Amino acid sequence: MQISQFEIFMMVSRLKSFSKAAKLLYMTQPAISNHIQAMENYYGTKLFNRHSHGVSLTKAGEVVYTFAQKILSNHDAMEKEIDRVLNIKNQNLIVGASSNVGNYALPCSIWTFKEKYPEVNIRLEIGNSATIVQQVLDNKVHLGVLEGPVEHDDLKIIPVFSDHLILIAPPSGKWLKRDSITLKELRRESLLIREEGSGSRRIWENMLEEAGMSLNDFKIAAEMGSIDAIKSAVESGLGVSVASRVSVQKELRRGSLREIKIEGIPSSIQFRVIHRVELDEPSLATRFIRFLGSPEERSFC
Repeated sequence: MQISQFEIFMMVSRLKSFSKAAKLLYMTQPAISNHIQAMENYYGTKLFNRHSHGVSLTKAGEVVYTFAQKILSNHDAMEKEIDRVLNIKNQNLIVGASSNVGNYALPCSIWTFKEKYPEVNIRLEIGNSATIVQQVLDNKVHLGVLEGPVEHDDLKIIPVFSDHLILIAPPSGKWLKRDSITLKELRRESLLIREEGSGSRRIWENMLEEAGMSLNDFKIAAEMGSIDAIKSAVESGLGVSVASRVSVQKELRRGSLREIKIEGIPSSIQFRVIHRVELDEPSLATRFIRFLGSPEERSFC
């Protein structure tokens, strides 16, 4: 069993819903289901009763819940004791991140990590995905967090959480009551896109390629170097854009942007941690990587 599986189990138990847990943990619902199924297979019994309105713990699930609380508490105490033995203090960690995750997800996670390990000094560097990859290779940052595919023999790549790529539109006019759009319909709209080197742009290009299309098939209104510029332009009605949901969740909550589903393509995207095969400070960096991959510990703004 993995510690993260107990954390996922606890979240599902508290929310009484696989879908709500998936949304809160930035995971896909199938991934949540697979982890719970693995636990049920391991213990040889059902841990949840499935209902049309959600899930509830079985008698065996209640036992697991009680012991999972103790396991997680003991694991946390063990890590603190290890830190004391290793005398982990005043260490520095430089994290590079693409703009989506660096501006809108990591700040709160870093704050939470600092609360748990107050002796650690963390610096966050933000750039597009291509820049972060190069900074990791050049030893300018200890590790990078970015979206999109990465391949390099000198890098280790670790998936840590998932998100969704969505179309964002202004909450007015024809978009006011629109919930979805086809790629054919989208070709008639003014599209705002990120610059070359952006991870979200590369993901979008790959999705279009799998659908037999390319950016040349669309009306590109402008290329912009930041998601903030794109959000402002979309809010002003200058066009629509494709963005990671985590980067626009505040605007979606307050209603200044609308989320439109793009039909015919998968929306799930994976955020990954990358680092050199040989880390300069393996203990601290490894601890932070595991923290980001832990659905119960990390917290996104």
